[in-house]
Amino acid sequence: MNKYARLLTAIAEEFRIRRGKDESEVEFKGRIIYSTLSRLAYSSLWDKKEQNKSVTSIVNFKNRISDLLEIYLELYPELKISVNLPDEIYDLYLKTGGFYHRVGNISAARLSIAERDGILFLRGVAPSHKVYLSGAGFYLPADETANFKNIVDVFALSNKNLKTLWTEFISCANWQIAEPMPDMEFLKISPPFNRGYWKGESERDGKISLARGQIEPRIYYLYKFDGAKFLLSQIPNYLIYDEFFAEVSNYKSCRGGIYRKISCACLATYGTLPPIKFKVDGAIVRLKFEYLPPPPELYLMCLYSWAKQSVNLPSNFARIFDAEVFFALKKCFEEIGYTFLEE
Repeated sequence: MNKYARLLTAIAEEFRIRRGKDESEVEFKGRIIYSTLSRLAYSSLWDKKEQNKSVTSIVNFKNRISDLLEIYLELYPELKISVNLPDEIYDLYLKTGGFYHRVGNISAARLSIAERDGILFLRGVAPSHKVYLSGAGFYLPADETANFKNIVDVFALSNKNLKTLWTEFISCANWQIAEPMPDMEFLKISPPFNRGYWKGESERDGKISLARGQIEPRIYYLYKFDGAKFLLSQIPNYLIYDEFFAEVSNYKSCRGGIYRKISCACLATYGTLPPIKFKVDGAIVRLKFEYLPPPPELYLMCLYSWAKQSVNLPSNFARIFDAEVFFALKKCFEEIGYTFLEE
């Protein structure tokens, strides 16, 4: 077993996966294997297939992860890692632009590099290129003399502050007097949020908030109720079309919810959006969401982190980051309008 322990040590050094000061050995091993399988699976996109072109089927990509996971769990039986791992890694790379996707086949995206606060965030990295990993995300220390893309553009994050977004959004409302519909539910604009983000009663103090129908496909509205009349403004479908739900699969809905772009803006304006909590543990940071950001931001955070419990995937609310990667992402999120609270 000592040679297997040395194997993980060598992998951790290669990918700069650092152990937390208070982290258990089992947790650390699980993170190393998660990142190793992510890198090996992504490298398989360069396997040569027909006519010297690299084309990988989705099934083959996921089977590669499953086969490797089975081998690693035989070597390290003390670990518990979810059988959903192939779906997890595929979903993260797909939704953060790591693949070109067509009719059941995937191929690696072109190399793209974004810089933020001394960290290069990379996508489309060939197997021959040395990279570090935080979760399944590739990164390297930045060269201060280089000029790279903006991380907001590379990963399709919001380019507007949440409060600005909300102001612009409600300024376009087309208010109509109406009655609340029987199947309508209303956004909670104050905590607690641990039992969901929606409720059955509307706000009655004149605040503008969100409402939606409960029957798919859902229709979303802005609404306000001042005690005398109820006003609705239907949100155009293109603004709440959720491409993160568009692909039909068993894993399709784990991080969807494009409406959260609007709901987070609403809560931030009213001062009720919970801060993102974090705790520094040596070389890693442990993070807790009390309210999930919209899919682009959430997928980026999950790509560059590990689930706190790899036995339960998908896992969105508790994540572990390399500390340097976390603090670079933190600054980006703060500019968008999210707040953080160190525990």
